[in-house]
Amino acid sequence: MLLFVLLSCYGDVSIMKRIEDTSKKTTVDSADTQRQPSQEPDPEPTSDPAPQPAAEPSTEHQERSGISGYTYLGLRQVACPACMGETQEISISFTAMFHQPSSDGHTGWIPQSGQCTTNLISVSPSTIPISVGNSINVQSNGHSFAANPITVGTYENNAIWEPQLQRDTQYDVQTDQGSYSFISSHGFDFIEPYTMLWVDPSYAFEAPIYRSGATFNWGPTSADSTFMITVAVYSWDGSQFLGYVTCSGPDNGYMMIPAQYLQPFQAGSLAAIHLERHKVALVETDINNSFIETHMKWEVVGTGIIQ
Repeated sequence: MLLFVLLSCYGDVSIMKRIEDTSKKTTVDSADTQRQPSQEPDPEPTSDPAPQPAAEPSTEHQERSGISGYTYLGLRQVACPACMGETQEISISFTAMFHQPSSDGHTGWIPQSGQCTTNLISVSPSTIPISVGNSINVQSNGHSFAANPITVGTYENNAIWEPQLQRDTQYDVQTDQGSYSFISSHGFDFIEPYTMLWVDPSYAFEAPIYRSGATFNWGPTSADSTFMITVAVYSWDGSQFLGYVTCSGPDNGYMMIPAQYLQPFQAGSLAAIHLERHKVALVETDINNSFIETHMKWEVVGTGIIQ
């Protein structure tokens, strides 16, 4: 099994705040306001026909088993790219991995609903990769793209434009070995506190993250999704990464980060706040007559200050 710390990248970057007086405060735009024909029977035989061998059983009637792959489609929107040392506000990535059937899934790292952790670790199953062609095609009613192999059995496309992405829509994946479908996710109409969405470093990091407990609200909600919030904390000048807490719960529009996880941080520390909708499902595929685990993620990253 391959283990790695999911949020280890936080220690390699810093966040920035520029002190500058301004009266204009603009929030980031919402990520989503948005068988052959029958033949004539043979004449009746004049004698009993010779016994015929039994036909091979059709896989169409065999029960599907095992997971033969993982498909991820994720959108990430950073409210203040300059605060995070990034160059773009929105990025969309697609990854599909195929392998010999396994009993293990790829998303067991997501905390159980109602749990918080300060040590989020991802565990990837040990699998035998398989190639399903020179490329795979992904198509919906209004959007299509190809994903090319980067290693044996792994296909990627990181050049998907946000206006192209269809929300809550069926996408069909075609490979040389078979096909399957998944339903995409949707974004947010609102997030509160709304001040975490300020777009300029000069007035970002205003949303209060109370050490006595921090609450967040969002909409719309999704009954088939899990919601995860991470508060990553940095020193007052953004130069040192101090730690993080990740909490998971139902996608019902409300979550509170308990005080016990925020009290260790000093008031005035800066925070990067990650709000993530995760939708995980098993879908049928004729690839190995099995299932594909699909994972849709929609993430918004905002800013705040520990108080």
